[in-house]
Amino acid sequence: MSNIHSHVLICAGAGCVASGAHAVSAAIEEALKKHGLKNEVDIIHTGCLGPCAVGPVAVVYPDGVFYQGIKPEDAEEIVSEHLLKGRPVARLNFKVPATAQIVPALQEIGFFQQQQKIVLRN
Repeated sequence: MSNIHSHVLICAGAGCVASGAHAVSAAIEEALKKHGLKNEVDIIHTGCLGPCAVGPVAVVYPDGVFYQGIKPEDAEEIVSEHLLKGRPVARLNFKVPATAQIVPALQEIGFFQQQQKIVLRN
């Protein structure tokens, strides 16, 4: 039986990789180990999530919380606040450009609302 309760999907598309996604992934993995969550949170590298200009980006499930502009030094806060305490890190969430309103949920971000994701296994 799996103990995994959360998944961190980190964009591994070209834009995010060029912006440091691999370093972010390594930092999150280290923070998970530090907090004893390595066997409870799964890191998954995905293809491009779309908003390359604000990369590296990640989505934490099952919450569906979208993070943008992540740096390796943000990993500790994401793990300790969101994954350990259940409090999304607002400063890394999407902000509506015209109003600066914080929109943490991926499905509530206009960029993603008109998209239909299609996954082809293998």
